[in-house]
Amino acid sequence: MRVFILLTTLFFSVSSLSARTWKSASGDKSFDASYVSNDGKLVTLRKGGRILTFSIAKLHADDQGWLKANHPPTEKEKGGKKAAAEVPRGAAFDTLKFGDSRKEVVEKLSNSSNVVSSVPPAMIARVGLNGIFKTKQTIGGLHCYLYFDWDNNAKLKEVTLRTKGKSLDAYGGTLRNNWSELIKLLTILHGDALQGAPYPNSADLQDGLILGSHLWRTEDEHSVLLGTGQDSNLYSVVVRITNERIKANPTG
Repeated sequence: MRVFILLTTLFFSVSSLSARTWKSASGDKSFDASYVSNDGKLVTLRKGGRILTFSIAKLHADDQGWLKANHPPTEKEKGGKKAAAEVPRGAAFDTLKFGDSRKEVVEKLSNSSNVVSSVPPAMIARVGLNGIFKTKQTIGGLHCYLYFDWDNNAKLKEVTLRTKGKSLDAYGGTLRNNWSELIKLLTILHGDALQGAPYPNSADLQDGLILGSHLWRTEDEHSVLLGTGQDSNLYSVVVRITNERIKANPTG
């Protein structure tokens, strides 16, 4: 799955750091933001009241060099073997649990009554897991497809549900219906959202970016984020289920 930039209106409780200027890989775009963290693949920055998380490969070579020199990721941040015992476990999606192996994920999803796949089990190793399973029932008229992220020990650390990309014409219709139904479903599963915002304006999106609207906390203290995203000229609704404990914006 293509690595998306994640731009969320949800705040982290992070220390205030000095902003610096960051540039895109091509050097034609720049912005000021404060460094928060990185895991060797993704870097998280704070720009005003928003948190941006995106692939380090999308940064200019000078910024990549600055990260290596000033903020090399720790073993814990990289999810390496030294941190394996600290990786949170618990429910992820359906019967999946954080820490599951690829084999366990395939077995559980193949036996699930909530998802389906048109790919024969024997072919999964060839085509990979991302995007081959979808929700059996539509949600607001659309299926959601499953994507996965793994730690350095090949253990499940994140599940993403994403609709197929739709044209801008569908953004205020079927995609919004899907987003609305997901709010209801996730509220049934996890209770009221810790934080919520209106349906994102399509004008606020750009290619490769996800704009978050809602945050839930699971019983195991993991995080569920809902938002919309743009990939080229197509739009989708995205649910990110991660073993990270993302903190809501403090109020009051």
